Amino acid sequence: MHMRHHGSQHDTGSLDVFDGHAWHGRSGDHGHHAVANTSQPDGIITVLGGTALAAGDASTATGFIENVAYDRGWLSIAKGEAVFEASAHAAEQGGVVAVADTSLNVSGADFIIEREVDRSGLGQHDAWARSELDYLAIDIHGWSPPNGPVVIDINHGFGHGPASGHDAAYGAFAQALATAEAHGANTLSATLTSAITVENHFSFVAGMGMVAV
Repeated sequence: MHMRHHGSQHDTGSLDVFDGHAWHGRSGDHGHHAVANTSQPDGIITVLGGTALAAGDASTATGFIENVAYDRGWLSIAKGEAVFEASAHAAEQGGVVAVADTSLNVSGADFIIEREVDRSGLGQHDAWARSELDYLAIDIHGWSPPNGPVVIDINHGFGHGPASGHDAAYGAFAQALATAEAHGANTLSATLTSAITVENHFSFVAGMGMVAV
């Protein structure tokens, strides 16, 4: 058994919202978000995460999380992206499994925009899955929407399509990377990742990136 653990925090500079990613709409109920009430001090806390599992004679599971937040004095902004993918191949018909999931939890935001895309494919000897989630959360200090947070959740159902690009031709591979940045006074950022492989059986990754401003 091979185990890899990765976690990092670094400053990559400012990011364009959803930079370089086309809008496809949210798919399925495999990713989840929760919004806490806003009867608390100004500021945002977000936890962005995901998991991926592939099982078969050959398997690949990967995860990537980038979460960043800024305190601008009169408002707080948080935004991020999570992408988790899995693919598997087996000589025996029906002996493959591939699942991927992303999730978002937000507390303290006045406005939340979330976009999630889930895709998967299953053949006689191959399976793959991909889950991608992008979000933007804004808190205007000293003000709250009268009816609670305004949430825009883009959801167009679970989809199937061509393979995501992972090739589980041999062996077992698992890799996860998470980055978190929080800019401003009294901020917090943290990451946690895990990657496990069992040769000829499965690959698994999980990750989380948290920011608070």
